[in-house]
Amino acid sequence: MKLYSYLARKRWPATYEGKILLVSFIGVHVPMFGAVSYALTADPTPIMAQLDVLAAMLLATLLGTGATLFVMHSLLSPVRTASKAAQAYLKDRTLPRLPVSYEDEAGILMSSLQECIIRLDSSIASATYQYEQLEREHSEKFNMLSGMKHDFRTPLTHILGFSALLQSSSNSMAQDPQTKAFVKKISASGEALLQTLNSVLEMSDVESRRQIEEDSEPCNLTEIVNKAIDLEHLHSEKAGVSVAMDTPGHQEVFLIRSAAETLVSTMLHAATCTASDGGSIEIRTGEGSDGVRITVHSNVGQFQLEDVPQNLAYQLTDLESNSGTIGRLSEGSTPITLRLSLIDTLAKALGGEFVITQSLSHGINLTVMIPQAGDLGVSPLGNAA
Repeated sequence: MKLYSYLARKRWPATYEGKILLVSFIGVHVPMFGAVSYALTADPTPIMAQLDVLAAMLLATLLGTGATLFVMHSLLSPVRTASKAAQAYLKDRTLPRLPVSYEDEAGILMSSLQECIIRLDSSIASATYQYEQLEREHSEKFNMLSGMKHDFRTPLTHILGFSALLQSSSNSMAQDPQTKAFVKKISASGEALLQTLNSVLEMSDVESRRQIEEDSEPCNLTEIVNKAIDLEHLHSEKAGVSVAMDTPGHQEVFLIRSAAETLVSTMLHAATCTASDGGSIEIRTGEGSDGVRITVHSNVGQFQLEDVPQNLAYQLTDLESNSGTIGRLSEGSTPITLRLSLIDTLAKALGGEFVITQSLSHGINLTVMIPQAGDLGVSPLGNAA
């Protein structure tokens, strides 16, 4: 890689194919020029008498160079094809149709790239579907529970308040034994209904926690962080951002593995998108009273008003928009908005909480706190604690 790295830093030739052809040209001509020079200096025959031989050698050299460059250009076509296929997928998500029947290094490159893109596309489609389904289920359940709390608790509060007022009233109607009995029944029924509602809501919360426990498994969080750094290596290298990790050598946690892997990768990608060339990102993990804590810190960069979803904007003050104005809520959005929303959704799916902090002097902190088995109030076997 040292020779390639050296040539890649040079502006000419700009393309990989140009570098190969330049090396081929030099490789053909240097020996030829050496042989011609030796022949001319070693032979006592005057140079003018050797012009015909010199012209023939020069013509043969030109023909050989042309043929070599043509063949090299043709042999590099698999590299060009693979490069164009990768760029087309990254830009427009166009699935390639690369040949997969060749068994040399170039053929393996094309077949491997074809398989990688197909697997990646399937994974993206699956992740998108799961995310949309998770978001939809979360939204429906949240709306249902919010509706139950509002539709039942508010009128029940009114009923209980009015019955308490009647019981304490000194007017003659309230002193009537039959009225007192009715008021007492109303109060008792309201209390019973409110208790039932609270029990239903509590059972729903327990069921959600139990589902999290059933889907969770022992995971090495350090391994998950390492994998996320590997996945984001391309983006961080292109952005000129260094990525470091501050984690124990082995940190076993109890999480939904797929959700945790997507969560850490998305947190790292969101931080990378805001960092500038020369910046640094650090991923820190640890355990505390609130469970597992995952923090992605970027020493440079700031979220703009359009980057932050409306349901998370309350955590930040004085957000500046792309136009330079200061506010709390924005009508627009950016690709970072979706990533922050996904982090928040995954944190909730893991029973945790997502917190954003940022300042000009300390950069950005993306922190997710996830409770562990026992902290959720449900045992690993799924029984209420």
